[in-house]
Amino acid sequence: MRAVSVWIPLGLSILSCRGAPGPPFDPKANVKELMVSIVDPAADVLWDSVGTVISEEGVEEWSPKTDEEWAAVRNSAVVIMESGNLLMMGDRARDQGAWMELSRGLVDAGAEALAAAQSKDPDAVFAVGESVYLACDRCHALYWIDDKDRGRIRETPRSRAE
Repeated sequence: MRAVSVWIPLGLSILSCRGAPGPPFDPKANVKELMVSIVDPAADVLWDSVGTVISEEGVEEWSPKTDEEWAAVRNSAVVIMESGNLLMMGDRARDQGAWMELSRGLVDAGAEALAAAQSKDPDAVFAVGESVYLACDRCHALYWIDDKDRGRIRETPRSRAE
C-alpha cells in the first residue's frame, strides 16, 4: 500500500506535465520574408559598423563612436540572436535536425555579437562578424541552393567552388 501511495502522485504529476498546451504562436512571415526584412538588414548593420579600407589614398577606418551608433549595432545583434528563434517556429522549421541546430547557431552567434556590441570594442565587433557570417553560411550551404530552389534542402553541403 505504501508503494502505491508513492507511485500514484508521481504518475499524476508526470501526466499533468505532458498535457500542457504550447504557447499560442501564430507565425505569419515565411523564411524568405524573415531573411529579406529582418536578418539581412540586421547583419548588414553589424558587418558595416566596423571596417578598414586600404587604398592608394591611405587607410580609412570606421567604427561606432556615439552611444546612438553603438545602440544600432547592439539592436542589430539582438535581432540576429532572436531571428534564430523565429526560424525554429512553426512551419519555418524545415526539419527537426540540422535546421534546428543551425538556427541555434544563429542564436549563439547573435549572442556573441550582442556581447561584443555591449563591450563597445570595435575589434570584438569586427571579429564576431565572422561568427555571424559562418552561422549564415552553414545554413545557406544546406538550405539555399539557388534562387529557383530556395528552401529545398541539399543532400550535401555546397563546396566553396560552387
